[in-house]
Amino acid sequence: MELRYENGLVGNRWLLDNMNGIFRELGPQNRRVAPPTDVVEDKDAYHFYFEMAGLTTDSIEVRVEDGHLVVEAERKRPEWPQETAVRVAERAYGTIHRVFEMPKDASQDHVHATYKDGVLAVTVEKRPESKPVKIQIN
Repeated sequence: MELRYENGLVGNRWLLDNMNGIFRELGPQNRRVAPPTDVVEDKDAYHFYFEMAGLTTDSIEVRVEDGHLVVEAERKRPEWPQETAVRVAERAYGTIHRVFEMPKDASQDHVHATYKDGVLAVTVEKRPESKPVKIQIN
């Protein structure tokens, strides 16, 4: 199936043809999907929220490698019966891949991940020595 983006403006046909050519060159095997992500910091940890709907926990890999948080998964295109015609295909399929450099105060040994309702939540705790400590004055 060919992805085509058209806006109905005849004068822009050359631009649309160029864009469609780019999409044709990127076959399904070459597509990398970068899921939308929120990164939130509080006093104890960094929280990463990856939008990854339609996956199972078995298909998602989270790891810390060379000071980077790496999230990978594979979203496979559904197999449609021969007699069906796909009229619109807007969902992204392929390799899901995001990499974030770990902050200097992050603990690579204390990383936790949960997956619920299509959102992968990864918590990276801060090292104890990097957390503020209130000093009692006598």
